[in-house]
Amino acid sequence: MSLKRFNLKTRPRRNREELLQSITRDRALLNAYFQDLTAREESKSQSITQKEPQTKSQSAAQKETSLNKASKMQQRDSYDLFFESACISIKSLPPKLAAEAKSRISQIITEFELRAISEEEEKQHQQQQQQQLVKTMRVSESEDASSGIVYEFQPYT
Repeated sequence: MSLKRFNLKTRPRRNREELLQSITRDRALLNAYFQDLTAREESKSQSITQKEPQTKSQSAAQKETSLNKASKMQQRDSYDLFFESACISIKSLPPKLAAEAKSRISQIITEFELRAISEEEEKQHQQQQQQQLVKTMRVSESEDASSGIVYEFQPYT
């Protein structure tokens, strides 16, 4: 009995360690890929420069664009890492369980998308009501001003 508990405790830890190692390995591979890609783009731009001279601003713009692309791909936040780890976990499941997990995750995402749409529609509806109220108040104020009637309000006690 204690052996089973020990195995159950060490197995998730091993999976986590493997996951962290795979994430580290993937980052290193991506970094190497982008460095190679940047080097290729620089060599292309140099060959173009030899054929057709470019202005300094054009070559600087090309370098900046390639660096921005590379930095965007390298900057991953906790959401990226979470979904990558979820992907690895789901891929390790048997096909039927993986399909069920995919279905449930899709349901959850759809529910949240619908909730976001509903909240946005509610905000727009409230803004329209406020705008209508302001228009109504302006119309009533302009009618009262033209009639010459002055209203006085006293606090209710």
